[in-house]
This record gives sequence, structure tokens and C-alpha cells, in this order.
Amino acid sequence: MKKRIKDTLEKRSDCPISCTMDVVGDKWSLLIIRDLMYLGKTSYNEFLSSRENISTNILNDRLIQLTEDGFITYTGSAKRKKYELTKKGLDLKPVLESIALFGMKHSSADKEFLKHVKKTMKL
Repeated sequence: MKKRIKDTLEKRSDCPISCTMDVVGDKWSLLIIRDLMYLGKTSYNEFLSSRENISTNILNDRLIQLTEDGFITYTGSAKRKKYELTKKGLDLKPVLESIALFGMKHSSADKEFLKHVKKTMKL
């Protein structure tokens, strides 16, 4: 039987920030949630088309982890899954918006992409 990803992670501390980072603090999870929340992506191939160029093995790993942790769910068969955010996933909206505002203020992000982010996030 395949070992669940969640079983391999160890909690670093009881700090709420640390606990949250243990679940969504990797390089990709919040970007997948962003794609679902703001860019309307719902399928594996749509996530692969994101400008950050996530690899297939990492994408598969994160989709499994986010599903196991209750941030996303899916419908459909193995080859035609459609992903969507759960209530828990939607609860990350203010976190993503805070990160976006910080990035707009302190990064040299693509200005056209920033316009799109502002529009979709209504910032």
C-alpha cells in the first residue's frame, strides 16, 4: 500500500505559523491554490500550464497532499479529475491577498501580471 504523504511529515512545533507552513509553506502549494481561486484552473494540465513551470511529479505530489489535508477536493475519474477548493482552502484567501500585496510593494514582479492579480483579487 502506498504511504500517504501526510504520514511522512513531522510537525516542527505547536506554533500556529509553523503548523500552517508545514502544510502549505512549500514552494508550490499556495500557487496551486492561487490558480484554483483566482485563475479558474481546475485540471492537472491547466496547473501544468502555469507560468511558474511546475514539474509533473511535484504537481502530482502537491495535489495529493492538498487533497489529504482537506484544502482541495476533486470529482471525476483518475484521468479527468476536476479540482476545487474546499471551505478550508477558501479560508486561505486573506493569506494569498496579503502575500500578493506584499509582493506588489516589495518585488520586481511583471507589471502586466500584477495588473491581472489586482483585477482578479480586487485589490
